[in-house]
Amino acid sequence: MNGWWILVGLSIFLIGVTKSGFGAGTGLLIVPLTALSMDHIPGRGSEAALGLMLPLLIAGDIIALWQYRRLFSLQQVKGLIFSTLLGVAAGGFLLWTFHQLTQIVGAIILIIIGLESVVLVSIHWHLSRRGADVRLLREPLRSHLTGLYAGASSTLAHAAGPIITMYLLPLRLDRRIFVGTCAVYFFLLNTAKMPAYILAHQFDKAEPTLSLRFLPLVVAGALFGVWVNRRMNDRTFTKIIHVLTFLLGWYLLGDGLLKLFR
Repeated sequence: MNGWWILVGLSIFLIGVTKSGFGAGTGLLIVPLTALSMDHIPGRGSEAALGLMLPLLIAGDIIALWQYRRLFSLQQVKGLIFSTLLGVAAGGFLLWTFHQLTQIVGAIILIIIGLESVVLVSIHWHLSRRGADVRLLREPLRSHLTGLYAGASSTLAHAAGPIITMYLLPLRLDRRIFVGTCAVYFFLLNTAKMPAYILAHQFDKAEPTLSLRFLPLVVAGALFGVWVNRRMNDRTFTKIIHVLTFLLGWYLLGDGLLKLFR
């Protein structure tokens, strides 16, 4: 067995952990780790990563939906969904029309998300030390901008986690409501991406039967993730999410710059 498949399996296990344990913002290493591993597997290539992951992300969403089926904020999802669909359409258009430029567009998306994650978390920490609340954009502008950006970045790179995290955290939801809301939102988002991925031939090197073989790892990760979530308090949960978002922001910024200058 090719040793790189082990790293693919680890990435897929983390899908379940992220979906059921933390909701969003903690799984961004999954995409580059999967792409790196698939690039070393004959007959696959890094371009197979997006297609391999989408069915497994949806499976993780479904498991999290069941685990948190009575714990979510539908109001927040409703505010995001229309602009999210527009973002998915824009991202799908780029995947289909400018296939050769997708890596450039994806790199720019990663840079922007990385900067946004670092800046927003830094502002939150600065205001928290001063005893001030984070100032938010007015609704519905905040929801529309978040949904549009999340839809496009998720379609291009499965990378909407930080923006949704920083949208929801200032609302100070209970950690279980936070994860449940993410489960509902990302199920709708990832399902909406399926037609765009089919049209853009994202499943040519990652057929759905390949994804199906890894489904038990998503289930195992989900069970572990919900176990971790139940053993945290809200303050610890929020601190962990902010730290991980901050660190992943720097990672995405560096990764995006490297891809852009290649």
